[in-house]
Amino acid sequence: MSTLEELRGGLGRLWDSMAEGWRYLVSRASGALTRFKPAREQDDDNVPVVIGSGWGLLTAELYEDDESVEIRLEAPGMEPEEFDVTICDDVLVVRGEKRYQQQRDVDGYRIAECAYGAFERAIPLPVGVDADHVKARYRRGVLHIKMPKSAVNRPRRIRISG
Repeated sequence: MSTLEELRGGLGRLWDSMAEGWRYLVSRASGALTRFKPAREQDDDNVPVVIGSGWGLLTAELYEDDESVEIRLEAPGMEPEEFDVTICDDVLVVRGEKRYQQQRDVDGYRIAECAYGAFERAIPLPVGVDADHVKARYRRGVLHIKMPKSAVNRPRRIRISG
């Protein structure tokens, strides 16, 4: 086999490895992205103007201990009743709509400085939880959800008799 053929083979394997790594990264990171459906507004000519980029990031942290799974989700500028939180098949789904009340026009440009619109974030849970005893609170822009693990997922110490 010539050196050129070896080089081509090595580059082909490198490309395949990079493509596989990229697919893995995209699959792992896709849960962190939140799809916003931007609100529409009428401009002076009665033509809908879309405000916002359509994608955003509601940062979330997941903690797990022996008894529960906790999630903290940053969603500033909302009220507790504006959230819809459900658990379906070991996935926590948080929906809502951020409403931006303030915008300004400067030199013919409309400026809105934060993303807003309807959003949905699905967070896979590492274990089954007891959906009947979930507690959620919203304070200072952070939604905090505490979910007790279901009895089958809690660790149990087994005593060994001798």
